[in-house]
Amino acid sequence: MTPVRSLGIDVAEERKGLDTVVLDDAMATVLSRRRVAVDDVGPLIDETKPDVVAIDSPPAWGSGGGSRRTERELRRFGIHSYGTPSDRKKASDNPFYRWMQEGFRVFEAAAACGFPRYRDGPVNGTAIEVFPHASAVVLAGCLPPRDARKRPFREAVLRAQGVAVDGLQSADQVDAALAALTGLLALKGRRTHLGDPREGVIVLPVASLPARPFRRCREETTNGEVQLHFPGLARCACGDPSCTASTSREFAPGHDAKRKSALWALARSGQDAVDELRRRGWEIPPEMR
Repeated sequence: MTPVRSLGIDVAEERKGLDTVVLDDAMATVLSRRRVAVDDVGPLIDETKPDVVAIDSPPAWGSGGGSRRTERELRRFGIHSYGTPSDRKKASDNPFYRWMQEGFRVFEAAAACGFPRYRDGPVNGTAIEVFPHASAVVLAGCLPPRDARKRPFREAVLRAQGVAVDGLQSADQVDAALAALTGLLALKGRRTHLGDPREGVIVLPVASLPARPFRRCREETTNGEVQLHFPGLARCACGDPSCTASTSREFAPGHDAKRKSALWALARSGQDAVDELRRRGWEIPPEMR
């Protein structure tokens, strides 16, 4: 069976380029590239053959006012974003909005490759708008602590979902990975969207949203290191001192193997001790017999 793939694209203005990450359904990174040009998006889609393209950008200007409905609806949950203006002339003259115009071109490139803009229903075969900050919040179940830095918080969310972050070279690649993760979870049915399809909707990687705004995550310091605690998640039970993953199960994805290896090592060590006591003719404690 061909693995399911999601292509995440973090958008920046033309001189900076795009960051891209492809994840498969095992949460493995298939590809990550930096400083990709918009003209290379089509060949990248042809090369990686994703099932969904997740783009961190609005697909077009708003239809009225200084923001779209999707952005106003996000604010009800305590999630703030840049507004997408409707005055195209004014926005086009403002250098700040150059990254949005690049995003529009990315959506056009995806559509030319057979991935039309998502409006409703299943996301397979579409280009969806995502917002990495919003994805991180809904997956964590809480807003970042007030003084939390963006990248560590989002990396913690990725790790909690079983995505390796060691190979991500920048905050933009972290956002591209969150975009890809959003697309992957949406393919599996974990999705909801906000806004007016005529303006563009933001897809979130959860089946439903809470009735009230998100609260901030708790954090504590252990051995001088800040640890985040997401609602509904506990620290992984693998026993590896370097593991910082949080999970809704006993083990983070793949980390049960770590615990098994540790137990095998303990078992071998214990048997070696018993064998040595026997070899030396020394007494063996009852609990080791």
